[in-house]
Amino acid sequence: MDSSTRALPFVLTGALALLLLGGIALSLWSAPPFVEQQLHDAARATMSASSFALKDTNSVSLLHSTAQSPGNGQTVGSVVFLVLYQAPASVQETEVEPNGATASVILIGDRRFRKSGSSWIELPPSAGLGARAVATITAPLQGAIDATHVTRQGDRYSFLPRDLDTLLTTALGVDPSRLSSPHLTAVVRGGTLTRETITAMVTNQRLQVDLVFSAIGSAPPVIAPRSASVATPPVSGPTPH
Repeated sequence: MDSSTRALPFVLTGALALLLLGGIALSLWSAPPFVEQQLHDAARATMSASSFALKDTNSVSLLHSTAQSPGNGQTVGSVVFLVLYQAPASVQETEVEPNGATASVILIGDRRFRKSGSSWIELPPSAGLGARAVATITAPLQGAIDATHVTRQGDRYSFLPRDLDTLLTTALGVDPSRLSSPHLTAVVRGGTLTRETITAMVTNQRLQVDLVFSAIGSAPPVIAPRSASVATPPVSGPTPH
């Protein structure tokens, strides 16, 4: 038998192998980097959960010593928000002041409640309020889902969101043109994003938002207060003639 005929199957096998390797290379080249995909998937898992609890700590620190307030990295102010989220549009938020005082609100769809002292008051409904609150709470998660330039060290990821300015405005409440040195990190454990930290500088101050997610998919439900009184609408004065 002609040796060229016997060699043909091996030649075809080699050609197919080259095509297969080329396909793998193309797939790897066109797919998101593995580390980037890990962060995307973990943030998406947290954001798509039926519920979660969130501890949101906002702080301001001085980066340089001054005559009035010596010290480097000294925290000059902080506030903590405790949040319960339940899909699709329910949020309970409690602000904890440094002195221990608290203020709470509950949003369920268009309904809204505010705690006054030890009593709850139901305020007039506001269309889309619950959905807007959820969009604000989950904005950092969405930023991680859209993240680019992702690096990883252990379970901590550093990244840049696709729309950095919008996320900084939402999270820090400051015009991005006034901010410098933004830095965003996330911690991934068990396939979910469990912590996200956003920092940036304004002159000699460092602003930081630290978000800790827990009870992902198993947080207590957000329910309307049973004994809430209904707020009395203000009485309008006589119409001037």
